[in-house]
Amino acid sequence: MKCKKCSKTAVVHLRQHNAAYCKEHFFDYFERRVEKTIAEYSMFEKNDKILVAVSGGKDSMTLWYVLSKLGYKTDGLVIDVGTTNLQIDSLQEFAKGISSQLKFVDIKDYLDGFTAPQVARLIKRPTCSVCGNIRRYLMNKMAYENGYDVVATGHNLDDEVSFLLGNVLNWNMGYLHRQTPFMRRTHEKLVAKAKPLVWLTEKEIYIYALLNEIPFESERCPFSKDASSLKYKKALNDLEIDQPGTKLRFYKQFQRLEFFKDNTVQLRDCPLCGYPTTSEKCSFCRMKERVEDALGKQKN
Repeated sequence: MKCKKCSKTAVVHLRQHNAAYCKEHFFDYFERRVEKTIAEYSMFEKNDKILVAVSGGKDSMTLWYVLSKLGYKTDGLVIDVGTTNLQIDSLQEFAKGISSQLKFVDIKDYLDGFTAPQVARLIKRPTCSVCGNIRRYLMNKMAYENGYDVVATGHNLDDEVSFLLGNVLNWNMGYLHRQTPFMRRTHEKLVAKAKPLVWLTEKEIYIYALLNEIPFESERCPFSKDASSLKYKKALNDLEIDQPGTKLRFYKQFQRLEFFKDNTVQLRDCPLCGYPTTSEKCSFCRMKERVEDALGKQKN
């Protein structure tokens, strides 16, 4: 198979675009795709400070690498929630190689020495729910307190369409209104959130990472094995095989709807931590209170 651009031997065939590329032109395609996504949703500019949420997996490592290659000012943030073994030394080495810095947060410093799975057991909540709550809060807190303009995450097209399908099937209107590639800053202490990889599939990201020799961990979170999103991904993968381009059409058509014309909500300051919330207290502080209540009951 020949490259669409130069007729050299192709290294990748993208059925959803009916195109094949050699190594050089695949890099060009991939990086242009990221730039177009950033521009389409006005995510950030070259002079903005970007904090990339890094897990060590292919998506976040590729995002960190490609943004740095494209000339954006990035640093990485690792949040240890206690679900996987993080290779901090290799992440620091990677940061040095792309002239970046790595920031590290251990949630045990914020939750009385407990990891996310331990908190989940204490308050009898799903681990994924607890982990997501912690990550969102600490990503925003670290970004705000260190002067970053945007938090960028490595959500890809497969992630987004599986979330979208689940939310449509259950008509979770609140989540649908918030499922946008870019959430602008609506409060002094609420940093903007961006997903620059949402037009790229897991396959494309995996190939880009391999060809660029980007180090990444293949270990999956053990608590994600029964997640509904994996079932939705499988259904969408089956559709994609029969009808290439289904995922991208589904996602882009949804983004063209009126859901995001006015998705702002009334925010107030949490009386305990001072960060914005839609409730009387933010969800992170409410979770901490539940942990303290659970510990109190155990002592009694």
